[in-house]
Amino acid sequence: MPKLKSALGAHQAVAARRAAEVQRAESKAKMAKGPKHSVAEKRALKRQRRDRDQQTRALEAQEAEERARRDAAHLASQVGTGETAEEAEAELEEAEASSDRQANLAARARARATIPIMADDTVLLLGEANFSFARALVEGRGHSGHLVCATAYDTEAEALEKYPDAAGNVAALRARGVRVAFGVDAGALEKAHKVVGRGPRWSRVVFNFPHVGKGITDQDRNVRANQVLLLRTLRSVAPLLTEGPSAFPLPKGKGKGKGKGGGKTPVKRARSPSFSDGEGEDEEGERSRPVPASFTPPDRQGSLLVTLLAQPPYSEWELPKLANRPPPTCPGTREAQPRFRVLRSFDFVPAAWPGYAHRRTIGWREGLSKANNEEITGRHGRARTWEMAVYDGE
Repeated sequence: MPKLKSALGAHQAVAARRAAEVQRAESKAKMAKGPKHSVAEKRALKRQRRDRDQQTRALEAQEAEERARRDAAHLASQVGTGETAEEAEAELEEAEASSDRQANLAARARARATIPIMADDTVLLLGEANFSFARALVEGRGHSGHLVCATAYDTEAEALEKYPDAAGNVAALRARGVRVAFGVDAGALEKAHKVVGRGPRWSRVVFNFPHVGKGITDQDRNVRANQVLLLRTLRSVAPLLTEGPSAFPLPKGKGKGKGKGGGKTPVKRARSPSFSDGEGEDEEGERSRPVPASFTPPDRQGSLLVTLLAQPPYSEWELPKLANRPPPTCPGTREAQPRFRVLRSFDFVPAAWPGYAHRRTIGWREGLSKANNEEITGRHGRARTWEMAVYDGE
């Protein structure tokens, strides 16, 4: 019997070695057939694996915490916590006070938020995902629906599939007179002239969190692809922005026309009497302006508003530099790249847009996507909006 056991053990050991050798050979064959990655691609794949592992560990920790909380609640319901009525009431008051503090902080953030859209602005929204920002503008901020056009790059079928809440938002917008369009490329608006029109007609064009969404793992290629998207958008938007006096005039010495000492001064153009500035400002800081009954662009210089996170890789796109010091021609075309002047930048506060729910370009993914705008408020960098206008100086 001992000899038999020894022979059986030896046979099993040989079989295990052979299986391991076969597995190694198969692995080498797969590696030989598989694509060869560059050093940068290998680093990107390694980062992806590390990010997935971190997400998995975070989900496991969250699930463990939830299980512990459920177990504690179940135990408390069976045997009681030993807590007195006074202690329970004190905890309830503390929770209510914490909730009040959070509400006060949110209210202060809303009060400080910059709202760059005036009541008579004609607003073109680009790259809407679930159309929640458009709905926040019309319902939450009370903007007139007939002055708004909301567009998405996706087809209607793609948008409704990627974003489950899009259908309700679109229906609400159309009921309020908003023009909703799908399949509109922000970098080729001339091809969507039946939707956005031709010539200067939009005083505000808004593009929140643009991204090509192609899943490019190479960081340099990803940055370049998004820079091309921004440059194409700047070129495409420029002819559609309204013309007129600017709310941010150039300082003396930087406009057209000679001034004292050989300097240059901005051009002063006559203002149409159709709209007045109104008197005073409302509680949100916006100037009160009459709202036209029909689609009538205001007589002032239009601007493009682009919102990005102020952290890598988005900060590496160098939006202000692309706007102010662009290449001679637009990538992929022979057309001249227009120059824009950055008027200002300010924090984008989601709470100032009631009902806004940020969505990523890839769509809503259960277990991966985050609600309550955590994907922009829970990041290292703040969401920031850059407002810019076509540069009319030399």
